[in-house]
Parts: sequence; C-alpha cells; structure tokens
Amino acid sequence: MHTQPLFSVEARHELLQLMRAYPLATLITVADGSAEANLLPLEVCDLGLHGTLRGHVARSHSLFTGAPDGSRATVVFQSPNAYISPRWYVNGQRSGRLAPSWNYAAVQAQGVIRFVDDPAWVLAHLASLTASQEAGRAEPWSLDDASPAFLQDASQRLVGFEIVIGSLTGKRFLSQQRTEADRRSVIEHLAGEAAPSAHAVASLIVP
Repeated sequence: MHTQPLFSVEARHELLQLMRAYPLATLITVADGSAEANLLPLEVCDLGLHGTLRGHVARSHSLFTGAPDGSRATVVFQSPNAYISPRWYVNGQRSGRLAPSWNYAAVQAQGVIRFVDDPAWVLAHLASLTASQEAGRAEPWSLDDASPAFLQDASQRLVGFEIVIGSLTGKRFLSQQRTEADRRSVIEHLAGEAAPSAHAVASLIVP
C-alpha cells in the first residue's frame, strides 16, 4: 500500500485498534496465477510480533478449496470514507491550486494463511468474534443463546484459518496536509452531509 510519511501510521497499537474498529476486511489471495478477493469479518488477536488474524469460511468456500495452505495473503481493513470538496477549504481559494480528494484510514496486513480444521477451534473463534461485536450492548447475544445442535452443525460445516501477520502498513489520509482552519471547515461540512459515512469520517479528523 503506497503511503507518504505525513499519512503513515506506524504504532502497532493504533494499527490493531483501527483493524478491530473495522473488522470486515478484504482478504486477497493468489492461486494458480489468479487473484481472489473476499470480504470476511476477522478476529484481530494481539499475538506475535505484528498480531494474528483469525477467520472462518464454509468448507465449500473458494478460499478453502482454491488457496493452498501456506498461501500468501494480503488483508485490507478500511474505515468509512468520504469525498472532500475543494469548496470546503478556507485557504487557497484565490490561488485555484485545489483539487477534490478523498478522506479515509486503512491498514494493510500481509502474512501466510493456515487453515484450522478443528470444530473446537472454530467454536472458540466464533465465540470470541461474536463477543467483540456484541460488547457494550444492553443485551449482548452469545453462542450460549444458540442451540447446541445448531452450533455442532456449524462447527462441522465451517473451517477456520489463521494469518500470522508478517508486515503491517497503516495510512490515515484525513486532511493532515491542510491548515487547521481547513480541517475544521471539512469537519463542519462532512457533519452536514446526508451520508452516515461522512459523519464517521468527520469524527476521525483531528482539527
């Protein structure tokens, strides 16, 4: 993932925090010269030098049937994103040296995928992934609310996988190159947009 020093995020805890905040990731693998991208919710574990990702798919899923164990994987986590209009900038209007841009945050993780064919591992992973998403709810749902027969069937139909992260690259493109006045103006205009994603991006920008 291309990035520049001004927009780079290097702190490990910040990268893992962003990944946990937006766990539906794009997982890219290459098999027989053909690349495949899948959107999958991933559990981000604080294990290893850069962290570890855990996920699951159906046994019939092309990730399991098409990507050999030990394949290289690239995983991209991305925050909500929003278009930024040049008219929102307070400074630079007279020069005309302005262009539209897009604000977002993203993390790229790379590693090797290993499949885990173990029903007990799958159930433990599902419990942990669910707990992370249900945390803070008034009445959180857990695997205990599902029937044992259903869980047993699910654990047989699914296969787990783990990616020990070998490298992490983070990027925040959130108008850091603009003046404080510009950033405050961008936040104000994003807050007035109809799209909920624009409001989410406004909350990520540091004035």
